[in-house]
Amino acid sequence: MTHLSARKWFFPVLTTAFLLTILLVATVTTTTAQTKTFYWDRFDVAVNVLTNGDLDITEDQTIVFGGDDFTYGYATIDKNRLDAISNITVREGDRVFTQSASQAPYTFSVEDNRDSVTINWYFPPTQGEHTYTFGYTVEGAAQVNDNGDEIVWMAIPQDVPGRIDNSTVTFTMPPNVPVLSTWGAVNGIDEDSVIISVSEDGRRATFTTTQPLYGDTLITGVRFEHGLLPIATPDWQQRESIEGALNLTFLVLALLILVGGPLLVLAIWYSLGRDPEVGIVADYLPEPPSNLPPGVAGTLIDERADMKDIVATIVDLARRGYIIIQEEKSDHLYIRTEKAAENLRSYERQLLTRLFGKKTERKLSDLRYKFSNALPSLRSSLYEELEKEGLVPVSPQTIRTRFGCLTGLAVVVGFLLFLIPSMLTDVGLAVCIGIGFVPTIIALAVASRHMPRKTELGALEAAKWEAFKNYLMDIERYTDLKEATDIFDTYLPYAIAFGLEHSWISKFSRLATTPIPPWYGPVGYPRPIYHMGGSPRPATTSTSGGGMSMPTLEGMSQSMTGGLEGMSKGLTRMLDSTSTVLQSTRSTSSSSGGGSFSGGFSGGFSGGGSRGFG
Repeated sequence: MTHLSARKWFFPVLTTAFLLTILLVATVTTTTAQTKTFYWDRFDVAVNVLTNGDLDITEDQTIVFGGDDFTYGYATIDKNRLDAISNITVREGDRVFTQSASQAPYTFSVEDNRDSVTINWYFPPTQGEHTYTFGYTVEGAAQVNDNGDEIVWMAIPQDVPGRIDNSTVTFTMPPNVPVLSTWGAVNGIDEDSVIISVSEDGRRATFTTTQPLYGDTLITGVRFEHGLLPIATPDWQQRESIEGALNLTFLVLALLILVGGPLLVLAIWYSLGRDPEVGIVADYLPEPPSNLPPGVAGTLIDERADMKDIVATIVDLARRGYIIIQEEKSDHLYIRTEKAAENLRSYERQLLTRLFGKKTERKLSDLRYKFSNALPSLRSSLYEELEKEGLVPVSPQTIRTRFGCLTGLAVVVGFLLFLIPSMLTDVGLAVCIGIGFVPTIIALAVASRHMPRKTELGALEAAKWEAFKNYLMDIERYTDLKEATDIFDTYLPYAIAFGLEHSWISKFSRLATTPIPPWYGPVGYPRPIYHMGGSPRPATTSTSGGGMSMPTLEGMSQSMTGGLEGMSKGLTRMLDSTSTVLQSTRSTSSSSGGGSFSGGFSGGFSGGGSRGFG
């Protein structure tokens, strides 16, 4: 009984659900069918040219409404290339609409904005075919030209939201003012879609479309002899003439700034930043041309006090007996000798103080994030050394700062040149002045890095040190390395200052007779001990005599694992680690590893806008 009862209720419920589904679909279909639709059977425009050049325009729009009732219409007319729109009227047949903001049937309202005029008119709920006529007067639509005055009118704007089956535009000229030429096109290019006819007396020009329009524009125009009508030049045409002159002015100024600005910067560099000419200097020099320390020589050549100059100074101090560096398995130990620092230059004493403070030993890892704040002062001291030696008239840092500020000021000026003309005028090319100033800003930014200059002595010294750098770079071309191994340690600080430390170490590490720097203790090798007076020496004894002797790279490698290549890598790693750690800051704490030292008609048209109903 239970199974039969379920079957008894199942089929009525299924039938009811099916009928409800059919009813719902029918309701949705009926609702969809009641949406609003409309199209224009005709859209005719009559343009009556008055004797003062104004236009009396009448639009006759025959619309076929479908679906739900319509209660209002609107027309937006662009004020592009005209001065004003007035005398607006709206009617349907003989029924004249009254201007009012009430939105009651048979009323209309007008919104006159800077760029357009919008007409809204209201009527009782409406369907079927209706013809609405609205008229208005356009002031200043005629363009005055010596070769013929002209009127170009967009009779049908682009964004009309419906199909227009037929359209006729008629221009009627005043007496004794015949039309010289006409022009009409759909979308501004399709002239074949418009038939143009002119009456025998030349006073009437008719433009008729040959196909329906949907989202298309219809632009029409007439030209007539200049001077037949007492037309004053419209305000918009005067503005365009002024804007044209301003555009040309702005363009010329922009070109002058575009070319003249960088040339001026180049002239400033040539007169203020270029180093003095020096005589012929040898291609290479086999020894330092003067007693400049490595850090100062490196700063002189590139006019920058950077990390390689700081590290070169550390190694030079070690070579001269002020520091010993012991390599540990995962760190490096700096050891301050007892050698007095009275005879050191100020930046060298400052460097020792910042490295050790009051301690005699300092692990490199202890200086991480703590030494970088000393770098600006050390760099300034190196620049001061250049001034003391008479190599530069002013610190390169000071010159770069001045021109950096000048570049920042140029950025502000460029922004103002871009912004202010655009705010004061609508001229499109006004922004070109600011854009044209961009190359000057770039030229200043580039020149600021090259503005520091040397004195005549400094230029000559720099040329000589460049020749010595060439010697270190290609030493194997000029010297038999086997006979020059004693200069490895002597010139190593200069190689570091010139950025040649990797190749310098690599070249000499291949030679068995190259002595190990006495201030450096690799991993697994005893710490160097001191001579009297603080000069370091390696803690090894000679195998051929009873005195102390300096080990070679080959000899040291025999007492260590990893061989000769391992020692050279350890020395290189020490230099790279020193550079990385000493310049490390909290913001760069995520960095890892070592690495190298960082170092138709004549114008447009009037009219247009949009039309629609709702």
